[in-house]
Amino acid sequence: MFALQNRRLLVIATSSLRPILTDLGLADCFDSELWVPPISSLRSLEHVFREVDLFQSDQQYRQAIRLLEQAGMSNDDFTTARQIGIKKLLSVIEMARQEPDNIAERLVSSIIGMQGGP
Repeated sequence: MFALQNRRLLVIATSSLRPILTDLGLADCFDSELWVPPISSLRSLEHVFREVDLFQSDQQYRQAIRLLEQAGMSNDDFTTARQIGIKKLLSVIEMARQEPDNIAERLVSSIIGMQGGP
């Protein structure tokens, strides 16, 4: 067991099951809560990609956006079935980072795969 004397501890937790956290009494353990809406447009995806500094070049970025557009994603709001939770998106991004040479293809195939195809 580690002693954290005179130190602050920050715990960040994510869940899409808020009612279960409440039922278990875990929701009261946190001082604040931030609701993050699901990603619901290509424009929102682009924003996340830029904020996490995903691509090493503009060419990779443009390729990913082009592949997403070809898969039927647009700047119009996605249907509810196509919306992506930020936690899942960040996980997919981290997996895509593991193959920098094929990052755009891996990212797009993972996003399309978790949505059940185009």
